[in-house]
Amino acid sequence: MLLFYEDNVVLSFSDKSDGDLSFYLPEEDDARAHWQCLPDVMRLGLNDPVFAQQIHGKDVLHITHRPEVLCFGSGDALITDLFDLPVGVFSADCLPLLFWSPSAIAAAHAGWRGTCQNIAAATVAAFQKHYSIGPEQIKVAIGPCIGSCCLELGDEVFFSFTDASSEYQKYFVRKHKWQLDLPALNRFQLIKAGVKEENIQLHHQCTFCNDERFYSYRRQKKRNGSMFSFVVKRSPN
Repeated sequence: MLLFYEDNVVLSFSDKSDGDLSFYLPEEDDARAHWQCLPDVMRLGLNDPVFAQQIHGKDVLHITHRPEVLCFGSGDALITDLFDLPVGVFSADCLPLLFWSPSAIAAAHAGWRGTCQNIAAATVAAFQKHYSIGPEQIKVAIGPCIGSCCLELGDEVFFSFTDASSEYQKYFVRKHKWQLDLPALNRFQLIKAGVKEENIQLHHQCTFCNDERFYSYRRQKKRNGSMFSFVVKRSPN
């Protein structure tokens, strides 16, 4: 688990060493028990996380109270200003984005579909909408995902991106198929949305290439494990 700290915020990108963190699959009591057994969770005394049923869109779920259940609803990003409530997303090739500011945090799941719909900018806009936080106050960590070396997409996907914006074309390279640089495009979308370039951290490794470290849906050709990336705003005391 890659764990790091910024101000009063804890951020984490998991890997295979943490085991399969598909908390959305088991019964909720089993998911809570699995979470609470993770060494870093125990060491930091973290509360149970909140996540969403991911649908490869750009909906951002606003959490205003501590839910009684782990799964808050359907969407691909979650935002909150609550203390000590980890919010996270699942990935096994898709790109996890973790956002934080002085008073609110968010996590987003950006596969190619969500990226085409610009979920990065939608999450930035949610900070302004719900908390009057401008993009210049937001910091973002970009986590591991499938790299441009391995993400092959068809013509129909390429044209869906260029239809959305002609600026997206430069993040594709044509080889046997179209290959997309997912982290670079999301970084561009964040900067375009007003996030300062110096406030974006890139923690990228290709999940497809690194078999020993990461789960990869495309490499495994099926769902066979997920990483879980989360962010939590710690209370001052």
